Order: sequence, then C-alpha cells, then structure tokens
Amino acid sequence: MVYTRLFAGLPGMTMYDAESFWFVSNKLAPGNAILRTRWEASLTEERIDAMLEQIGQYIDQIDWFVFPDDQPADLGKRLEARGMPGGPGGNWLWADLTSLGASPTMPENFRIEQVRDDQMLAEWVRVSEAGTGEELAMFYDAYARHGYGPDAYSLHYTGYLDDTTVTAGTLLNAGGCASIYDISTPPAFRRQGFGGAITHALMREIRNRGYADTWIWSSTMAKRVYQKLGYVDADFGLREHSWHRRS
Repeated sequence: MVYTRLFAGLPGMTMYDAESFWFVSNKLAPGNAILRTRWEASLTEERIDAMLEQIGQYIDQIDWFVFPDDQPADLGKRLEARGMPGGPGGNWLWADLTSLGASPTMPENFRIEQVRDDQMLAEWVRVSEAGTGEELAMFYDAYARHGYGPDAYSLHYTGYLDDTTVTAGTLLNAGGCASIYDISTPPAFRRQGFGGAITHALMREIRNRGYADTWIWSSTMAKRVYQKLGYVDADFGLREHSWHRRS
C-alpha cells in the first residue's frame, strides 16, 4: 500500500484509505484493487455491499486481495459464498540475499544508473512503456512528485547499452522491507540478460541497505529470469478474489 499511495490524488485515480484500502485508476497500471479490510465480523456483510456499491460507481470489476491479517478472519470464505472464488495472487517469489550469487555477465558497455531528475525519469517511463506496452504517464507524475532526494523510498533505475536505454526497474524501501517493482525490457532487447542484470543490481542494493531477504511479484514470462537469480516460489497466505458487477 505504501507503493500505491504514491499515486494518491493524481487525475484519474480514486483511492479510499480507512478501515479498507482500495483504488481505481481505470488503467492496466497501476490498476484497480482492494488491498486491505479491517471490519468487525458483525458489520462485514453490509460493509462489503457498501464498498462494492461505491467502487461500482467507477468500474465494473476489481481484484480483491485478502491478506492473512485482514479482518474478519473468514473474509475469504464470505467472498467465496458471494461467488468470488479465491486463489493465489499471482507468482510471488522470495530470495535469500545472504547467498546472493555473482552478477550476471554483461558487455562492458552496459551500465546501470539511478534516476536522479525529471529528465532521467522521463526516459525511465519511455523504456518502461516500450517494455510493457502500457501508457505510464501516471507513473511519471507520481514518481516525479515523490522526488529523488535522500528521503525518497521509491527509487528508479535504468540500464544502458552505450547510450541506449535497454531496461528499467524500481526499488521500494519502506515498511521495514525492500522489494523490486516495474522491471521492464523492450522486446528488441529481451533475451540478452538486461532484465536479469538490473534485477540483480537491485537485489545487491537491497542487501547493501541491510536486508537479508527480499520478495518480488513476477509475471509468468519473467519467472525463470528471477529463479536464475535465486528467487523461489513463496506463499505468503495472500489470496486473490475477483468481483464483477452482476448484470
């Protein structure tokens, strides 16, 4: 939720942050999701109805992520009873940084730089858009507003081959942990190790910040890349349910 709050208040973003936390952007990224519920058991059914009615003013469907510490404890079963079956929330992977291997072998003209200003961020967005095929103007607005100073906890990196930007990624250091987001490599530069190289560099940076482990959410396409770097499948108890407005 720390990551998602970076987008709060931006045009096109609707966010509710109280006993429940949900957001709607009507874009593939950062998406639409429910990420927290803290309800008394006796009030849960009416709270579900009220929240979905409110969300339904903006969108017809949303992913509902139920975490182990959400309340009530039987929330997942209640959602399933409403026709919202649950399953693992994507590919979650974990890595032990105390046994981090050597950096992948890369050409001498490959380098990684941290984004330090708006111009570098614009290039980060450009290469990320090329890699994801999504429009990410909202990411520029959120990250530029967050800034690049010593207090920034959302840090962005780009990989260059000579002066050509070939990959990008983000390190989020907040809430007592550090994790990697937004790894993206344009199709023309895939299968050359750039995505793995920038991921490894961010893993090393996380270790340098004092963390012994880290985690990442992976697309199916990228999973093997992360596994080669030491990530393994993990189940943090998260379950994903999908709500669709009934016609």
